Amino acid sequence: MIYSFSTTIRFFVIICVLFVINVDVLAQNVIVLGNENQVELLSKDVSVFIDTSNSMESDLILSGKKDLLFNILDKNNFYSLKSEASYWLRFQLKNTQPGKNWIIEFSDPHISSIQFFRPNSSGTYDHLNPAGFSLPFSNKEYNHKNFVYHAYLPIDSVITYYVRIQSEYNSGFNFFVRDEIYFTGYALQEYVLLGLYYGILFIMAIYNLFLYFNTKDRVYIYYVIYAFCCAFNSFSEDGLGFQYIWANTPYMNVLVTHFTPLLLVSAFTVYSFSFLNITKSAKKLGAFILVSYGLYVVTFFTERYVFHTHRFSPFVYLLPFILIYVASFKIYMNGEKSARFFILAYTMIIISFVIFLLRILDLVPVNLFTVYSFNFGFLIEVVILSIALGDRIRIERQQREVLQQQAIFQLTENESLKNELIVELKEKEIIQDRVNKELESKVVLRTKDLQVKSEELSVFNSNLSKLVEDLNQMNIKLDIDNWQLKQKVQEEVKARLSDEELSTDKFKELFPDDTSCMRYLENIKWSNGFVCKKCRHDKYITHTSPFTRKCTSCKHVESVTAETLFHGIRIPMDKAFYIVYDTIRSGKSKTLEELSEILGLNKNTVWAFRKKIQSSYELLKSKSKGAVVRWDDLLSH
Repeated sequence: MIYSFSTTIRFFVIICVLFVINVDVLAQNVIVLGNENQVELLSKDVSVFIDTSNSMESDLILSGKKDLLFNILDKNNFYSLKSEASYWLRFQLKNTQPGKNWIIEFSDPHISSIQFFRPNSSGTYDHLNPAGFSLPFSNKEYNHKNFVYHAYLPIDSVITYYVRIQSEYNSGFNFFVRDEIYFTGYALQEYVLLGLYYGILFIMAIYNLFLYFNTKDRVYIYYVIYAFCCAFNSFSEDGLGFQYIWANTPYMNVLVTHFTPLLLVSAFTVYSFSFLNITKSAKKLGAFILVSYGLYVVTFFTERYVFHTHRFSPFVYLLPFILIYVASFKIYMNGEKSARFFILAYTMIIISFVIFLLRILDLVPVNLFTVYSFNFGFLIEVVILSIALGDRIRIERQQREVLQQQAIFQLTENESLKNELIVELKEKEIIQDRVNKELESKVVLRTKDLQVKSEELSVFNSNLSKLVEDLNQMNIKLDIDNWQLKQKVQEEVKARLSDEELSTDKFKELFPDDTSCMRYLENIKWSNGFVCKKCRHDKYITHTSPFTRKCTSCKHVESVTAETLFHGIRIPMDKAFYIVYDTIRSGKSKTLEELSEILGLNKNTVWAFRKKIQSSYELLKSKSKGAVVRWDDLLSH
């Protein structure tokens, strides 16, 4: 009896614990679908299990044996914070409206991998192909930029669905259940609005591109680049780029997502400096802007490629934009009227950012306007900036008109001054004629003196030129003697190569490069004249390649290295020369390791070439019947 009572107590405790653990699961709501066209799934409707080990089998989850691990979140916050974990979602739907087909849409296109499990008529679950940001677009069940799945929800039946999500980014799991007909209209409206958005951006870019060709003002081409960066950023955010441009290369999603913020801030900074002329109108703020931009670039690459995170870069990313916004106010206060449109355009972006934050905090409803607030902000911004460029042209035209009026007034004054000056000049001409006559008489006398001096100077210059020519001839002879002396010294040193030991540095002075080695080998090989190896003809012409000769009879081309130790080698000639020299030195050869380190070659390469040298050396030694094999004989063998 005591044992039975103890067992009963333990069973009761276990039941209580399981009840406490699974209270969230038991409290999970069944989403009832009726006359409404769409229902947003909130945190109270979805239970979540985070598989941090990423090892839970899907069949085990789908069997329902692990439903106790699912919990309902306290807040409506479906964001993946652990990129290495798997997020399992579980929710239940009930269809009470006959004739309606329901679809389930996950509205965040940045989920790396999502797999949807829905029950079928046989009582098991369909394992749909995983789709996602890191997988080909064709894996999706619907040809839509978001992740859309058919619910297959029979009337008055409660169906449990499971979703497995993995994401490299902090992806949002907010999703909707929509009527299929309503979804078609909604999607069409969404795509039409996005098409208008990209169409206006494209038109603005082309319009300002033509303005650039007409005016050659760089600010217009900077505007075009910024407009395309805005479009590229939107392509990354709304998923249209993945759907229509790089559908089969999902790796482009990673590149675009990583580098679009850097491109956008770079294009905007360059455009702002050009439009507002920050370097002249606000020098100190301009310096701070450049420092903040450089800080963002350093943070961007350091976090992404060293620490593999992006914790601080989003905050540093805002610094250049904030400083440019402050600089635009300062420039406007200094009297630059064109800055007012820049401020207005920038304010639109700030408003769209505020709407985005309010949507994230669930303070405003989720609809096309709030979802694409950044798109609307970018669109209004580029339109206003285009108007700002037109206003800038108008202001510049007004300034040119004022300058033209001032120039006309100045020309009128100049004309009156010119007439007065003409009168004065006529009076001066009369005086000048008198002065000229006096000067002419003096010039005649002075010219005669100069002619005498010039003749004397010509005689002196001719004598000096003769002396310079004699000196140049002496210098030329001296240079020739020095060159010949230097050649004799080098030839004597080369002649001692077979008899004396030279240091590595001395050897490199004699043969500093491949050309010097090839020229030396050419002098040895054809010292007695050229003889064709094929037809024994002794006439040749120089070939297009250096150190080759072409037989005039049979047209055979022979290289200077043909039938020598160096035929077919793949190491530099100067290093090969040194290996030959080191190999034939009696008892003083270096080891393979020393040669490999000195020449920077692989030890096996040095060993193979040295073996070839030793074979040729032994062959020549046997042919010479004991006579000493000289350096030149071995090189040409």
